[in-house]
Amino acid sequence: MDISFLMPAYNNEDTIIKSILSIVNQKTGLKFEVVAVDDGSTDNTYTLAENFLNPPAPPFIKGGHGGIKLIKKKHGGEASALNEGLKHCTGKFIAIVEADVEIEDRWIEKVIREFADTKVAGVGGRLVTPEKSSWIARLAGYEIESKFETKERYANHITSANAVYRAEIFKEIGGFNENLVNAVLDSDLNRRIIERGYKLIYTKDASALHHFKPTFNGYLKRQYSYARYRVHERLALYPADRFLALNVLICGMSALSILTIPFTLWLPAILLSLSILLQLPSTFKLINAKRDPILCLYPFVIIIRNVVSAFGYGIGIINKGLNRY
Repeated sequence: MDISFLMPAYNNEDTIIKSILSIVNQKTGLKFEVVAVDDGSTDNTYTLAENFLNPPAPPFIKGGHGGIKLIKKKHGGEASALNEGLKHCTGKFIAIVEADVEIEDRWIEKVIREFADTKVAGVGGRLVTPEKSSWIARLAGYEIESKFETKERYANHITSANAVYRAEIFKEIGGFNENLVNAVLDSDLNRRIIERGYKLIYTKDASALHHFKPTFNGYLKRQYSYARYRVHERLALYPADRFLALNVLICGMSALSILTIPFTLWLPAILLSLSILLQLPSTFKLINAKRDPILCLYPFVIIIRNVVSAFGYGIGIINKGLNRY
């Protein structure tokens, strides 16, 4: 087997079939299989995938190439789902495609050619926001897209939403850190790879649609999780993240300054104004690029996100001080 596509899934009933089909429809001469791991979903993710695999399934699923393996496990987080899936992968390369991602039809060919350099251990592609996403999913997607614009070819980080690794690298450095649950597990892996002297490559030619969380509450929960576990890894995963800590700090201080209102209005007014001003350059840049009216809400969404992240960082720092996750 040339490629094992590994797909972790948790409550992805709206997207998992599209994700599987995007793999099945790859235009490639490489022999590949799909290993889909349902991490104890509470919706219809597993049932939909299981029904899709039953007759009349496409020829690929009936046995062409390497077929599809569907695994169900108790909920333990994305890292545990990936580690379980690795046990069933037989390919020389492991292509991780999350169940809310649709890769373009020549994605695998575009990323696999980068492995001509034997020191390259992993290659990641670019994420694109689907046009018909919810308003909050579009805002989240636009922000990620802007980060990819400044991403270097030889990267410190490639996202596990769409990435390929040499299979042997997992034997050398181990699997994913399950303590990180659903956040920064890919940056932890990437760091260990680079520390061994290998290289990671970002190729913007390979793109994938990423269906971000469709609700504001889901978005904030995800951002809290990122922040809580980010303290165990590098704060700046992308060049655009270099001022992330400062941004989050000021927004967090702005929220805390509300407590001083009985004594002064100047401090909260100044901090809130500064928090808004910090978001304006990226907001204007995105409005100019995307022409989406919903971006008028972007500064306020990011401020709320940063306040939630500040709280997550605080919890993470406390846990790290107590030597726990």
